[in-house]
Amino acid sequence: MSAVRVGDSDLTKILRGVAVIVAAALMILPAYFNYEIWKTGFNPVVSMAISLQLFAIGIVIFILAVGKERLAPKSQPQ
Repeated sequence: MSAVRVGDSDLTKILRGVAVIVAAALMILPAYFNYEIWKTGFNPVVSMAISLQLFAIGIVIFILAVGKERLAPKSQPQ
């Protein structure tokens, strides 16, 4: 039996692009969220924890969207 693999269709490329944009937003916006949450009266530790969690989720989504193969260092031929 052959493994079912999603090809490089237009829908796959669009979904991958959306995932990269969402991941980038989750990596950039926590600083603003931290500022706004802290202004509303939350404990600074709680607002920082929320920001760090959003940043970590953004990194995980980015790695899943791009693929760990593209992020790995390339081996150089000798």
